[in-house]
Amino acid sequence: MRGLQPPPKTDTPSRAVARILVLLLLVVAAGTVIYTAVTNQNIPLVEDVRTDGLDLASPSEVDGLTVNVVEEPGDGVPVVFLHDVDVTGSLPLVPLVEDLPDGYRGVRVDMPGFGYSDRIPFDSPIHTAAGMGETMAAMIDERFDEPVILVGVGFGGEVAAEVALARPEKVTGLVLVDVDFEDGASWVELLESLPWVGRAATYTWATGGRFSLDAWSPHCEEGGWCPTPEQGAERGFIASIAGSTESLHSFVRRPAAALAPTNLDDITMPVGYVWSTDGEVPEESVDLLRDGLAGLTVFESATYQAHLEDFDTVNQAITAVAG
Repeated sequence: MRGLQPPPKTDTPSRAVARILVLLLLVVAAGTVIYTAVTNQNIPLVEDVRTDGLDLASPSEVDGLTVNVVEEPGDGVPVVFLHDVDVTGSLPLVPLVEDLPDGYRGVRVDMPGFGYSDRIPFDSPIHTAAGMGETMAAMIDERFDEPVILVGVGFGGEVAAEVALARPEKVTGLVLVDVDFEDGASWVELLESLPWVGRAATYTWATGGRFSLDAWSPHCEEGGWCPTPEQGAERGFIASIAGSTESLHSFVRRPAAALAPTNLDDITMPVGYVWSTDGEVPEESVDLLRDGLAGLTVFESATYQAHLEDFDTVNQAITAVAG
């Protein structure tokens, strides 16, 4: 005679939810592996334009690298623009460069790894603010006999500060646009910094992937800057230059300390800071600069990205540091 059997166990709601969550995680993990593998395999097929085949008007050769430099005609004081981290380099700065007041001559530079300049698809000191500063200082030494005004946006401002520290005799004024020396990495940058998945993430958000155009103009739907169709098409071409994703991926992998300026207190020339009050730089970061730079003048702009939306305020800062 069989004894009484315990009733079959039934799943509690919490156990069922846990199983569903585990299943979802497995699906996401499998999807991530497949997407990453396919994307990494396709990147070399999509990025097939060689920089040595580009017809550049007046490039500079610096330390074996071809650096795309575009100078506006005229005899005014040269104003050299250094862009933020963006595969297109100085492309979004074209309207600002062409809008300079009389007496100034715009010069926009694609820093190595960006725009139409040579790519750096490996870990290199040039991916740091100091390393890029040395390269930009060499370019300025080569091209300009007279001192220049430097305008740097974001990371370009960190590089411009390094140039001002290394070559104070070559920089008569410095303008920093939305530069955050205290900025930490975003979740996308943290994802991009990963060894294998990061390369696919860089392609997805920064070069030619599905979210790259939205990341290029993040405030477009809110009334901020929107690229024209022509700019979008040119961006697509630039993103197809061989090594674009690997170059940006190498840049993102650099340690955060690599962006720290040598010593801002040693900057002696006039400095203008353009702060987009609706943008990503917090007021605390601007206040730290106010405390650290005795010759700093802050110009506020009620925009998301002043260098794209408020040329007047940027020009005011340029005029102020020019004396």
